[in-house]
Amino acid sequence: MIRRFAFPLSMLALVGAGPDTRDWGATLRGDAQAFHDDIAANHPGPVNALDPGFAKRNDAGLALALKRAAQVHDYPGYRFAMAAYAAGFDDGHLAAFPSNDAPVLASRWPGFLTGYDSSGGQVVMTRADDAPLPIGARLVDCDGRRAEALAAANVGAFDGRWFLASRRALRGGRLFVDQGNPFVKRPARCTFSVGGKPVAVALRWQAIDDGTLAKRLADTNQRTRESIGAKVLPDGTRWFTLSGFDGNPDGADAKALVPMIAAMRTDRDALRQAPRIILDLRGNNGGSSDWSLQVAQILWGADAVAGIADDSYVEWRPSAAVIETMRHYQQQFDAAPDATPRVKAYFATMVDGLTKAQAAGQALWREPSEPSSPKGATSTPVAPLGVPVYFITDTGCGSACLDAVDLWRALGAIQVGQETSADTLYMDVRNPVLPSGLTRTAVPMKVYRGRPRGSNVPVKPDFAYAGDLRDTGRLAAWIATLPHTRE
Repeated sequence: MIRRFAFPLSMLALVGAGPDTRDWGATLRGDAQAFHDDIAANHPGPVNALDPGFAKRNDAGLALALKRAAQVHDYPGYRFAMAAYAAGFDDGHLAAFPSNDAPVLASRWPGFLTGYDSSGGQVVMTRADDAPLPIGARLVDCDGRRAEALAAANVGAFDGRWFLASRRALRGGRLFVDQGNPFVKRPARCTFSVGGKPVAVALRWQAIDDGTLAKRLADTNQRTRESIGAKVLPDGTRWFTLSGFDGNPDGADAKALVPMIAAMRTDRDALRQAPRIILDLRGNNGGSSDWSLQVAQILWGADAVAGIADDSYVEWRPSAAVIETMRHYQQQFDAAPDATPRVKAYFATMVDGLTKAQAAGQALWREPSEPSSPKGATSTPVAPLGVPVYFITDTGCGSACLDAVDLWRALGAIQVGQETSADTLYMDVRNPVLPSGLTRTAVPMKVYRGRPRGSNVPVKPDFAYAGDLRDTGRLAAWIATLPHTRE
């Protein structure tokens, strides 16, 4: 099956505050109700017998947002209340994020930002020249609250999935960013450990512009996204940068991936002569799993890929909105000159099946399995490629990026870098805009059944990289020293 074809969410920062001309409490109530009702009507969760608590989570999120509406008097209050609603699902595919029409949030910082180090502690990772703390200073507490509890309350509650180490590493840099969230108390006095000695600091909050903030936050998570493409390193290593899997045939990812994958297919014999092959997933947030499937078929062969036992399947919510979304995708791919017959046939099958299921009153519709996917079969040995294949992951690897991880690992590839993000069993999203026009949402349309990797389970690398993943040269040199098999 084509596991995913949802267009990925970009890494969206909160944007926000302009003139307060709205009744922000009323705006929150209207959008929260619309979000709730869209989820109830179109998400598979409310009709999923294996997730009986889903509807209650949706109701609880709405209740909290409606309660908070009495405290909301400006855009930041609205923005963070909606963020908390979505975060309560702990699902990276269920989100509420600013639309292009949202106002801009002013940001403040105390002259430094902390991030999570490899031991799970929060340390200063970026600082202004006049900051009162050095790089590496370890946060102990603020205003009597221990560091981890503070981060969970002030960041995790509005971001979700805070139990994941990857999420804390990716978003932990926002602990000392103030954007006017009325539901948290901004830290005033904190204690750090510097050289093993406690140092108390009174925070002096000051404005920081969006561009500078983005660079400072990048220093806390050390994530990078290089352009999709191929290169040959001096030692003959073949390096393929796969930093995006967007399924849009007219998008930048597809325009770069199509020729690169075609060249891989033509160059297959030469690839086998390389000392190693590196598949670079840094910066990849997901999209369509078809890209990683094509890469796998080139490197390991279609028979090896088909030989992997796969008893999983998916069920879709056959609602009018889901059918409309899939019909839109069908029209896009039918008009795309580079779309394969397989992909076009997939969407035709999906629209037809969902339409019939809706007419029959089915709560969920099971997507038919492709004939090439043997169901109930035992795993067959995968023939070795003859050259070691490594793939690099970072803390943001989720959705179809995780599908690549699952597939390539099963074929024998060696995972290096950082622990991945994680996803639930709900995926492939619609992106409706809420009535105010200020928030665009992500609402999953289907649910996995029988996936070997569980819900919200990350994947740890075979070889963890402790350095800065943004330094490609050092990363490549390190990979060249690694064994050709998993430990």
